[in-house]
Amino acid sequence: MTAHPFVLGRLERNSLAEQAVQSLLQHIQDAKLSPGAPLPSEARLGESLGVSRTVIREALRTLKGLGVVEIANGKSPIVRRDLDASALGIYFSRALQVLENSTEDLMDVRASLEGRAAALAAQRRTPAQLTRMSDLVIQMQAQLRRPSVYASLDTELHLEIARASGNLLLFQMIGSVRASLESQSRQGMEQRKTEASLQKVQDGHAELVELIGNGNAEGATECMRLHMESALRVLSEPVARRSKRMRTAV
Repeated sequence: MTAHPFVLGRLERNSLAEQAVQSLLQHIQDAKLSPGAPLPSEARLGESLGVSRTVIREALRTLKGLGVVEIANGKSPIVRRDLDASALGIYFSRALQVLENSTEDLMDVRASLEGRAAALAAQRRTPAQLTRMSDLVIQMQAQLRRPSVYASLDTELHLEIARASGNLLLFQMIGSVRASLESQSRQGMEQRKTEASLQKVQDGHAELVELIGNGNAEGATECMRLHMESALRVLSEPVARRSKRMRTAV
């Protein structure tokens, strides 16, 4: 295997740590460094980039937080061996706090990702994964009046479907909105006041798992889409009521 020469351009004096992060990311990509491959030492990185070891340490801490590298005491940093979607999770949690229409936008994203995951799960799920989905549906039925518990089980079901898709990127992306997914599920269950409306949600989950079990990819996709549309309508009701009250008050 041919070794890649380690040559990086020296940095300007503004935002040195940020520039170091971008330069190191570019090097990992250009050199096609494999998971587990070592980066040069802090001293060599600093020398190549023309910055202090303090700047290099800050850049490496950032890369560690992004899930790109692993750092062990006394050893050179290495390219992380597995994927880490925690940075995406932070982003989506923050997005729900600051962006307008964030609930609707997130549901649109989820519908696209989870609809595809459901289709792939129908084609690729294993017997063990289907058993796990069915067990979760049974547990959910017993928790219809406990929104927090139901939401936790609901989230696990959606993640199990994503896992059964066999697409690691899909699973990671759906998993990155886990906290938001669970929060939306809990809010939706809290806003449904009748036994019939609660049971309708549960029946939708049971139908989804049945379609996946039957290998019906098209049906599973459509069922997931309808599930998301129904959830969004319920989540949007309080906003619509507040808007109506404000118009009436004016």
